[in-house]
Amino acid sequence: MLKRKSKRLDNRYRLPILFTIAVPALALFLCIGVTILNETIYFVNAQQGNITKTGIFNYTQTDTSGNSDWINTGNWSLTESPTVVLTFDAVINMTKPDGSESHEHAVSDLSIPYAPIITETNSTIIRGTTTLTMNDGLFFSKVPTTITLSEKNISVYFDPSKIGTHFGNQSIAGFMT
Repeated sequence: MLKRKSKRLDNRYRLPILFTIAVPALALFLCIGVTILNETIYFVNAQQGNITKTGIFNYTQTDTSGNSDWINTGNWSLTESPTVVLTFDAVINMTKPDGSESHEHAVSDLSIPYAPIITETNSTIIRGTTTLTMNDGLFFSKVPTTITLSEKNISVYFDPSKIGTHFGNQSIAGFMT
């Protein structure tokens, strides 16, 4: 009988002793874990600053016979984070080789459904849609657009079927400055 009472005493004190030790230990573990996690998130965010690339277009667009048809010049800017392109803005000036028919286009509102593709040759391919403004105020929205960056070069291709083949069936080329 005496042994039984002693077991009951042990069982009766086990739970309070367990809580007295386990709860503070768990709280300390959680505090340390949250502190480490916060520092890691801060470090990762500090390392993931936006990157802005800028450049110019300088491209001669040819007709179907290979003759110079338009001279495309202008500026562009691409701002990206390490995982997602944020913005692409451009101004494209078009002029006939004889200097006539000058007009300007604005490119904006880049929307990409997927992350950019990095190729084996270290080129970055960005596929999405843009808004393209014509010189008469008319604009085309959600134009399928492919932007390819490689080394110091850029090419921008607009789906010709969506913009009346205005740029022909060619990419507009340029380079980073």
